[in-house]
Amino acid sequence: MTQERTPRGYPLPHPEHLLSEDVLNLREALTRIDADVAAQEASTQQGQDQLAERLHRQQLRVFHQFGF
Repeated sequence: MTQERTPRGYPLPHPEHLLSEDVLNLREALTRIDADVAAQEASTQQGQDQLAERLHRQQLRVFHQFGF
């Protein structure tokens, strides 16, 4: 079986193959895509949390400068 892949390395089904021949490739691709999406979501959340913390610290500095 010919093993074609996307630029990100996900296995692709081949148009001439039966679904039964490509089902493992499809499962691998979906599993890897799911993991990549989860990692991206976690990274985005971490970045948002860090940004919120920096904003909070900056607001506290401003309040302290004005005697609040």
